[in-house]
Amino acid sequence: MLGNLVLFLICITTTNAFGEFVILNSPKSLKFTGTEPISSEDLGDVIYASLGNGLSGDAKWPCLNILDPFNLPENVVTVRLDGVTNSKLSAIGEKTYQLEGHRVEDSLNAVADQLEADNEPVCVMNFENFEEAIENFNAFVGNVKVDSVSSIYLKPELHIGDKQYLSSIAYINAMAGNMDTLLKKCKFLSVSLSVDSVAKGHGEKSVAMIEALDIFATVAKNVNIGAEKYRNKQTLVLGIVKKTDNTRAKRQAPTEDDKNKYNLAEYYSEDYPVIFNIILWLMVTFGFSLLAICYAIGSMDPGRDSIIYRMTSTRMKKDN
Repeated sequence: MLGNLVLFLICITTTNAFGEFVILNSPKSLKFTGTEPISSEDLGDVIYASLGNGLSGDAKWPCLNILDPFNLPENVVTVRLDGVTNSKLSAIGEKTYQLEGHRVEDSLNAVADQLEADNEPVCVMNFENFEEAIENFNAFVGNVKVDSVSSIYLKPELHIGDKQYLSSIAYINAMAGNMDTLLKKCKFLSVSLSVDSVAKGHGEKSVAMIEALDIFATVAKNVNIGAEKYRNKQTLVLGIVKKTDNTRAKRQAPTEDDKNKYNLAEYYSEDYPVIFNIILWLMVTFGFSLLAICYAIGSMDPGRDSIIYRMTSTRMKKDN
């Protein structure tokens, strides 16, 4: 009976385990404590709160502690790998948490949309959509040299999946070398790629897959080093590893629920204060003017020779 219970608990844990959430670098103003797993739905809240934004209601994940609200991270960078439940990021990270749930992409898309609604610059480069990612790379980084990545077991000349994976790694390496340019333009930088094609071509336990994970750990380390150099460790760098879900979410326009997720005030244009002040002072001036006119009329003494007195007098003229 006890053995069956243990087996049941292990099955539940295995089912819920979906990936890893690794703190690659965090400023001194933030402290990550505890070992409680993080739900994929809470990833956006962690990023949003780390940038100094308020959340509606209480935070669900208790492991993030803000020590200094006046020196919060100036940027947040996430490096995400889809297709596996664990990687080698924990060896280079400060802290590793178990990631649960299937809403990673939804959560990251929601916080990106919310930051854009707050007029904060956001850079999203998803190399699963390779052509779109290259366009975003050229737009944010510019025309820079992208060095190819060498490998032993990955065969880009034979497998298209290997070629795209190594090309994605090469572009991310180029980003790491130009992190100063990126972080000037992006408050939130989200980079993601998938290792699914490598696993399908070589097998999940193959040496090619092991090499692919080693290469990803190296490029994530390079991104972390680049961010640390530019912002003097004032950038929060996060590594996210998740198993690929059967249904993939796409970035879309935020719904009404997404817009109100963080209980923010309604956004007004920059001309609103000017128009408001003009209307306010016109109304104040009009009010005082009306008050002065009423007071003047009320205190007026027209005298007996005034037309006002003669028109309003009730005295009847005597007949001659």
